[in-house]
Amino acid sequence: MTETIQIPKILIYEEFDGHPIYRKGYRDVMLGLKTIEEIILDTNSLQFSVNFEFHKYLSQQLLDNYVIGSGWLSLNHLNVTNFQTDLSIYKNGRLKNGIQYFETPPNVFIEIDLKIDKSDYFVSEIEYFHKKTEQLLQWGVEKVIWVFSSSKRVLMADNLQKWEFNSWDINFNVIDDVEINVWELLLKNGFIVE
Repeated sequence: MTETIQIPKILIYEEFDGHPIYRKGYRDVMLGLKTIEEIILDTNSLQFSVNFEFHKYLSQQLLDNYVIGSGWLSLNHLNVTNFQTDLSIYKNGRLKNGIQYFETPPNVFIEIDLKIDKSDYFVSEIEYFHKKTEQLLQWGVEKVIWVFSSSKRVLMADNLQKWEFNSWDINFNVIDDVEINVWELLLKNGFIVE
């Protein structure tokens, strides 16, 4: 008789079309090699710096017209998909609060690095971020931005046909006339990027 092991819900990063997508490192927790806290709080200094500087800069630039959410904001789409995001930007007056999740798509969705474990649902991390981006755009998100710290690249997608990869040292538009150059933003604030 085979024993079924229940995976704690806290190890689920997102639900995608009703399928759980687990946090990176969840297998180590299940094997007793790491604690739940270790993988949940596992953010390297570069990821932290990018997230912190984006939030600070965008808050200064967009304060009067937009609401900026951060901290793994849960977004609910069709009651079967719960997306996590590092930063979401909503035009003032557009955000409607649900009981548990935000059900209104943000104007801009920003994700810094991939935080999922290889799953049975997706063949690769590339398939994951492609499908997540596609669903977000179909849901009504106007722009999806992925920042990848290991390759120092940024992916911007503003519709299903036009996706653009750029290096960190190239300015890109976030919303309205607000642009970011990741490299310059980090250097200007004293962070050393190798």
